[in-house]
Amino acid sequence: MNEISAAGPDGQRTTLVDPFGREVSYLRVSVTDRCDLRCVYCMSENMTFLPRKDLLTLEELDRLCSAFIEKGVRKLRLTGGEPLVRRNLMSLIE
Repeated sequence: MNEISAAGPDGQRTTLVDPFGREVSYLRVSVTDRCDLRCVYCMSENMTFLPRKDLLTLEELDRLCSAFIEKGVRKLRLTGGEPLVRRNLMSLIE
């Protein structure tokens, strides 16, 4: 990704731009790979999950999302597996 100035020559605010010159204003954040369903189009029979210790903490997710918001992202979509099986997810949204 490239950065361009969105605030003018002072460079105070930057925006993310993809290799095709499009401004990035939307981000999908996978908060878990877990799901309480086993849909065949989503999970193969031999799927292995990440160890919980390898998942980002809610604090890390908050810092990550905040950094992207500072770069001009205006829409965040929380995905997963099934995002609602992530413990304390609502504290991230608040």
